[in-house]
Amino acid sequence: MNMDIIYIVGIMAIVCLASIIQSAVGFAYALLATPLLLWIGMPLPSAIVIVATCSFIQAIFGISHLRTSVPWQLSFITTFIRTATLIIGLLVLKIVVSLDPNIIKLVIGSILCVLVIIQISIKAHSLQKVHWVWGGLAFSTSGLLAGICGMGGPPLILWAMAHNWSTEKVRGFLFSVFAVSIPVQIVFMSITFGSNILWSVMTALLLTPAVFLGTKIGLPLGNQIPKPVMRRIVHLILLAIGLSSVTPSIIHYVRL
Repeated sequence: MNMDIIYIVGIMAIVCLASIIQSAVGFAYALLATPLLLWIGMPLPSAIVIVATCSFIQAIFGISHLRTSVPWQLSFITTFIRTATLIIGLLVLKIVVSLDPNIIKLVIGSILCVLVIIQISIKAHSLQKVHWVWGGLAFSTSGLLAGICGMGGPPLILWAMAHNWSTEKVRGFLFSVFAVSIPVQIVFMSITFGSNILWSVMTALLLTPAVFLGTKIGLPLGNQIPKPVMRRIVHLILLAIGLSSVTPSIIHYVRL
């Protein structure tokens, strides 16, 4: 019973912390929450669905504060493109979940580290308009990563940050894409993995108070701390999480 309570409190803390960070900077929900949920022992499909559902709830809260900055037409186009590659990603995920848990943690941790390093390395150019080819590449890559590991945000972030948009429009775009595309993602996951996915959705809905609390803390926090400072802090946290997932798995296989 004590272990069950610790497990539940751990899930709530992870969801709340991810909500704080994503509300403040507009990204990092799945990047933060998915590896941590795997670390405490949650199966990968359940972790992806819980994170996706909580991210959806958090995105709705965020849109209510940024509704005048949301580019809805662009969000629907992005979702349409993401869906095609999301299906491919889910087929890959079906193979991944049959692997040893240590391999799964190694794969997810490695993907996280690579995504964070890319975010740190690539600088925004503040363009008025980015060529549509880059948009198609970003949206399709986002769908593929969302299907494989539930971490489809970074390509969207890099694409949005390349524009000379305001912080509000960047966050409004990201929140709206998550709000529109996540229900589609959950439907396809239900088709792929069966009705057990619906239990993960119900679990995530019970975590709404933790999501709400994190959002209430994160939204004003994002307006107080300079964005470059906040992003550096987030990147360091994510790298630490990625390395903490990769290192034990490497040690495990070295000892074999």
